[in-house]
Amino acid sequence: MYALINARFYDYKDYRENVSIIFDDHIRIIKPMSEYKNHGYMEVDCTGKLVMPGFVSGHTHLYSTFARGMAIEFNPKDFLDILKQLWWKMDHFLDLDLVYHSAFMGALEQLSSGTTTLIDHHASGSIRGSLHMIKKAVVDELGIRAILAFETSDRFNVSSAIEENLDFIEHNHQKNSDGLFGMHASLSLSDDTLTKISGKLNGAGIHVHVAESMLDEEDCLTKYGMRVVERLERFKLLNEKSLLVHCTHIDETEMDIIKKHGSTIAVNVTSNLNNAVGISQIKKFLDKGIRVISGNDGLLPSQPIEYLNIYYLSHLLGKSPVAFSLNDLRTIINNTYEYANEIFKTNLGCIKEGAETDLVIIDFNPYTPVTKDNIFSHVFFGAFPNFRPEKVIAGGKILIENYKTKENYQEKFSLAIAQSERLWKIIGKEGKDVRFKY
Repeated sequence: MYALINARFYDYKDYRENVSIIFDDHIRIIKPMSEYKNHGYMEVDCTGKLVMPGFVSGHTHLYSTFARGMAIEFNPKDFLDILKQLWWKMDHFLDLDLVYHSAFMGALEQLSSGTTTLIDHHASGSIRGSLHMIKKAVVDELGIRAILAFETSDRFNVSSAIEENLDFIEHNHQKNSDGLFGMHASLSLSDDTLTKISGKLNGAGIHVHVAESMLDEEDCLTKYGMRVVERLERFKLLNEKSLLVHCTHIDETEMDIIKKHGSTIAVNVTSNLNNAVGISQIKKFLDKGIRVISGNDGLLPSQPIEYLNIYYLSHLLGKSPVAFSLNDLRTIINNTYEYANEIFKTNLGCIKEGAETDLVIIDFNPYTPVTKDNIFSHVFFGAFPNFRPEKVIAGGKILIENYKTKENYQEKFSLAIAQSERLWKIIGKEGKDVRFKY
């Protein structure tokens, strides 16, 4: 067992100072330092540090990892061009080896930034076995938690995509891996495909992009005479487990439908900025009683940057520096833990006896007074802008120590470089011949 000593901790609910935290895979004992006795524990001195829960990324794309640095013809006129010229062209050529290596490196980078649980939305030309490869890399080898889904789309073999999702969901109800039923977006899913999915869902939650761009809504209105969320409801795809991503352009009626079914919205504001598609109405979602969580869309490894952008962009959208509060942001952070906990049946996001030991430890030397009432302000304005954990603990194991991985992954880095070069060569040689029907 380990003991964090001389610790102060904050878990977005409670703040305590000068305590000891004794743990293995779960937190076993929390006591004031005045009552601490070392019964053979491996001690970690947390003087000058702050202990916090590891982050949950509410929506990511590990398959996008090897896009960094890739030179490709890219001159998009709209969001559909972004998909066709970059992401659909890239994922089309991903085989199982590429899936594995991109997942490992992408997850490792997020782990190094303090994320210990990922909700991943995967796409690749190799469908069957792809979620298993991600689980092998992220959960079995790297040692963090993952909720996985494959993006069913009419540009893939629909039957294979459905079976990949169903197989993974059936065999992965664990405290470190689970599954949702993945769907790309309304614009790439026909009525026939949605009928097939609806008939196979059997109570599972869907993980789907919703109105990321206005093009998704326009496509749905033109083809089906309804908006995206209305279409999902029509096919009975919404329930309390369903994860609707982005929702940048949904209207009030769609919000009410989401609220009625108890579904969750995952916002990804930095990616929306990058793609110039708009700003989600996050405050309005919250005011309607919709659960909102935060992801990173695979763009950045840092959840704190997402939290910063949620806060400041919501001020911009509301045209007021008080349009969105730190309490609103804290609600989103706690919602993200809550959503993962409902799936895993865990107590992530809590620093209390009996909770899973997924923690980050950061340098924390405030120069103004810290109290239980202002601690989140210190974390948001002081720690989040330059968040770099000294230690990251997942499942009771210290995976990052002294800002570096405890394991030597140099061979993984070398293999990743070779694999990414292989992918880029394939795209360069064959990418121009890839055609999509949308």
